[in-house]
Amino acid sequence: MVGPYNHYMKMSPFADFRVADIGDVHLLTTCNLEEALQDIEAFYRKIASAGVVPITAGGDHSITYPILRGIARQERVGLVHFDSHCDTAHSYGGSGLHHGCPYRNAVESGLVNPERTIQVGIRGGTEPLWQYSCESGMRVVHIEEFYEVGCREVARERRSMMGTGPVYTPFDIDCIDPAFAPGTGTPVVVGMTTFEALQTLRGLRGLDIIGADIVEISPLFDNSGITSLAGATLMFELLCLAAESPARSPA
Repeated sequence: MVGPYNHYMKMSPFADFRVADIGDVHLLTTCNLEEALQDIEAFYRKIASAGVVPITAGGDHSITYPILRGIARQERVGLVHFDSHCDTAHSYGGSGLHHGCPYRNAVESGLVNPERTIQVGIRGGTEPLWQYSCESGMRVVHIEEFYEVGCREVARERRSMMGTGPVYTPFDIDCIDPAFAPGTGTPVVVGMTTFEALQTLRGLRGLDIIGADIVEISPLFDNSGITSLAGATLMFELLCLAAESPARSPA
């Protein structure tokens, strides 16, 4: 069970704020990726127009781009991105819409400010695919640097980069080491523990979070259920962070 009280932040978001589960995004087709992403974008435009801050459970990482298209329409947003991969690759198999390129698309579409983007936990053998991150001005924190400087220093740098502007926070579960979160399609060893991930999220307190997502959880590979539990715990923390954002106040 996750919630309803957050002992660290000393809040009960379901009691103190207006929180609702608004269900799944209805897709008119699951056979055409481009049309499915358009359905997601339209859904989140309605959410944004209603003044709602979405905390989303994926889905693979391809969903983040249409979510940003739906909610990041007033100004470019900053990103605090947790992952083992940068997800700034080019087209794959003839398509530029896949789970390995949402942030390249978001920057090139003018939705995300790369100089207000930090990608934390990066590692693995696909580094050559992510050159765009550094070329565009994103800050890439490899897992080795994360362990060398620690959660607090990474949090300090994030806060300095983000300032008072809007921030979106995507969390790919494969940022966490597969010993703690095995239920994902692209696991990479030597990741964060669940505690380190939670503590690093807590360093976002005070930022203007306009949305967040937890993606790439695969129940098929999660026999013990610990990946889903980790995802739900992190999602609850993101909900509390968004509720505490300076732009919002208790209902």
